[in-house]
Amino acid sequence: MDYLAFLSNFDRFADIPMSSKKTGSYREYLNALKEYLIAFLARTRPLLSVDEEFEKANADFEKKWEEGTISGWSRDQHSALAHSGAYLDLSSFETAIDLEALGLDRLKSALVALGLKCGGTLKERAERLFATKGHKLSEMEKTALAKRHDTDQKEQFKLYQTARLEAYVQRLSSLLSDEREATKENVERKQARGIGENMEEEEDINEISDDDEDDSIPYNPKNLPLGWDGKPIPYWLYKLHGLNISFPCEICGNQVYKGPKAFQRHFNEWRHSHGMRCLGIPNTAHFANITKISDAVELWGKIRRQKESLKWNPEHDEEFEDSAGNVVNKRTFEDLKRQGLL
Repeated sequence: MDYLAFLSNFDRFADIPMSSKKTGSYREYLNALKEYLIAFLARTRPLLSVDEEFEKANADFEKKWEEGTISGWSRDQHSALAHSGAYLDLSSFETAIDLEALGLDRLKSALVALGLKCGGTLKERAERLFATKGHKLSEMEKTALAKRHDTDQKEQFKLYQTARLEAYVQRLSSLLSDEREATKENVERKQARGIGENMEEEEDINEISDDDEDDSIPYNPKNLPLGWDGKPIPYWLYKLHGLNISFPCEICGNQVYKGPKAFQRHFNEWRHSHGMRCLGIPNTAHFANITKISDAVELWGKIRRQKESLKWNPEHDEEFEDSAGNVVNKRTFEDLKRQGLL
């Protein structure tokens, strides 16, 4: 299964066979998946209470488990009960024919509870079960049946825990539905891009002739930069350095820079510094990665307002102390003085 198929199907537990769900490795996988989704939610939605979501999921799970309506578990829950067996009181039955009215499944369950062979026709099962009427179980048989009952109960509890883990994972998956779809789109886009690039490279290889008649003019249909030998650099190297990406800068007079390295370097070069001086803005680290004139002017205004708010203001920052030892600012002190309260 590839990554894209896993993203689409990792919470579809109804398709998983019961033989796999009974294994310990399956429960370990569910625990690991649950912990990963919890950690992802903690990073993306730190204010979300996972415990409250689990309480809601647990309440819904308990209701559906009692009703036997959980997808992929209702039939198996019934078969697990039949496997453990249910004791049948034979005191009200006079003959084996009376037992046949209970049906194959009920007779099988009663035989399993007694540890007897449970196969055969309806008549054979009824006669085999009726033959036990009036017989008391020995202490050894009682102990064996008790141990078997405990083992079945433990097995049922493990299945119950596994089903609840699946409910928790499905709850977390529903909370991350938007992130899940975005991840699937990103994977599909990358796969499609990779196929397109491979086709372009194959076309380039087919177009380039093995015999160049004129070595002075190299074949360069994509206008790639030239290397130290005067020939175009390989296309993969061109893409590796991001030279296919253009970065325009309005501050530099709409100059276009090829690749992220040249784009980052130009902020410290003369052209960008001259453009910032023309705007009356210092070329400091505050304006890194800003290429729009309007963005630079707006940020400079915000920085200036912050600096103005930090300047010394005697009306608010100068303090006075009255005869009682109370400290107030200048404006409050003068108001109290005019009122004769000092």
